[in-house]
Amino acid sequence: MSPPAPSERAGLPTMIVSTTDVVDVEELFLAGQTHLRQGAPANAAAAFDRIVLHDATSTFGMRALFQGALAHEQLGDLAGAAARFEQLERRFPDAWRSVEASVRAMRVHLHLENWEQAGAIGAQFLARHPHGPVLGRIISHAARGLGLLASGSPDEAEHFVAKGLEIVEQLQLDRAGSIPRDLAPLYFALGETRRRRAEEIALGADVREFGARLEQRCQLLLGAQSAYSDTMRAYDAHWSTMAGFRVGELYERLHEELMRVPPPRAGTPREQQLFKGAMRLRYSVLLGKANSMLEHTLAMAVRTGEDSEWVRRTERSRANLTRAMAEEQAAIDRLPFTREDLQRALDELASRPRPASERR
Repeated sequence: MSPPAPSERAGLPTMIVSTTDVVDVEELFLAGQTHLRQGAPANAAAAFDRIVLHDATSTFGMRALFQGALAHEQLGDLAGAAARFEQLERRFPDAWRSVEASVRAMRVHLHLENWEQAGAIGAQFLARHPHGPVLGRIISHAARGLGLLASGSPDEAEHFVAKGLEIVEQLQLDRAGSIPRDLAPLYFALGETRRRRAEEIALGADVREFGARLEQRCQLLLGAQSAYSDTMRAYDAHWSTMAGFRVGELYERLHEELMRVPPPRAGTPREQQLFKGAMRLRYSVLLGKANSMLEHTLAMAVRTGEDSEWVRRTERSRANLTRAMAEEQAAIDRLPFTREDLQRALDELASRPRPASERR
């Protein structure tokens, strides 16, 4: 038998009796709210958690679950906050706070990168509230997309990301300038789907397919960069840091793969060496782009006070990239060619007509 709805129990005085004191629940709830307003989330969390422990099915129990989740969120206990938002939705699925609790639970799980948990809540939200709040549906589609990517279902992920983008476009939420913060996960998910597609295109050593593959790879890379850039338009430091790191990573990985492409077998050892040097010169711009993005991301993190694992990843990547750029420069300097020699080799490669197989 389901517990009575909060409205059925409204007006009944509720007391918490312990071996040390007797407390009126309403007074305890009001005290918790005061602590929350005054910036004492630990005291607020203790008050609200005590009410929930005493009777989570009362009017104050439902409200205490929500307020307690907010208190734990302020404390930095994001897992505890998500658990309380989810508990409210389970115990009071028809309550007015249930929809907001689900949305907040998704936000927290997405922030924690609990992709599959966020996706499960998103699936439930879309099933229960197909015409629910716009931002709730958008973040649900984003959560579904990221959850499916994490579970290895990129095609399904793209479907849900596309559905979310349809809502954004219909309501023109992506106009120039800043965008609602709940769009950040959706654009990040779009960037992730495009990044996955790009990295599936191996450049390989087949000269006949290399140009076409590189062009396709670069198109997807630019598409992913565009999506990550849109993520930053939400002006959310956490999502912007994630997006900035990914853009730098895109260019760095492409450079690494290009440097593994062997020179043409035809030609003298000197010509092969010239080819490799020319490629180093040509693709060093990718390291520059990656470095620029990582520097921008770290500067933003300092400016906003963002302190997360993504910031530390960016710092490590920036250090590795600095070493890689120095190694590339040293490798070019060791070659028995001047930069003018390398540039002439690049110009000659660029002037050669492309094979018919690459022009199609």
